[in-house]
Amino acid sequence: MSAAATQRAQVAFERANRIAGRLLRAAIVISIAGGLLWFAQRPRFDFHRIVVRGDALHITRQTLRQATAGRLAGNYFTIDLAAARRVFEAVPWVAQASVRRVWPDRLVVTLTEHRPIGLWSDGRLLSDRGVLFDANPAEAEAAAVEAGRAGLVEFSGPARDAGEAARRLHDFEQTLARCGLAVAAIDVSDRAAWSIQARGGPRLELGRDDPAGTVDRRLAEIVARYPTLVQRLNATPLRIDARYPNGLAVAVPQT
Repeated sequence: MSAAATQRAQVAFERANRIAGRLLRAAIVISIAGGLLWFAQRPRFDFHRIVVRGDALHITRQTLRQATAGRLAGNYFTIDLAAARRVFEAVPWVAQASVRRVWPDRLVVTLTEHRPIGLWSDGRLLSDRGVLFDANPAEAEAAAVEAGRAGLVEFSGPARDAGEAARRLHDFEQTLARCGLAVAAIDVSDRAAWSIQARGGPRLELGRDDPAGTVDRRLAEIVARYPTLVQRLNATPLRIDARYPNGLAVAVPQT
């Protein structure tokens, strides 16, 4: 055999060895992966207990069981935690959920409930984070009272304004408290004009917040003049309109 032929045979032999080595390593990896998959699917790693923690005052175990039945797939190794979190966050009253595994067969879920502040005009509740959610209004009313509120505020307007309405409620309440008034209802028109119904008091027309800060300035003006208005009228106004550039328009009860 010539030197060239010998060299070609040696190259072919080394190539065959490399291919065989790769096939062997692939077979080992496949074997290990199959073994791990078999191990991970053993019944001992199925979730035998779900531990629920957090401020779940309005979320019962029965509600959780009904809402999650057949929707939690997988075991300790195979569960998709993000998907499981979304399942729990779809339960009424749940604002946020965190989910973690505990070896070898427990799932620990920590829940945070919505804190309702009002009832939106479409029948949904509004949370203090500006989220609209479905739940029992009577339970929400009780929860609001327990949290120190006078009750649920009634909101009306496009759902897109829910977050802004929740954010402004706190500022409105603080401003009105300076003259002894509280918020009973907030209305946002399709043109983004704001009005407030005071609890046991007048309706306050504030208009659009254009430029920014206009609504807060108009409300502060009403509050500053309110005691004098009541004293001069000797009555509680029915309506105060602050949309005029040079003063307030006041509607009084008919005698």
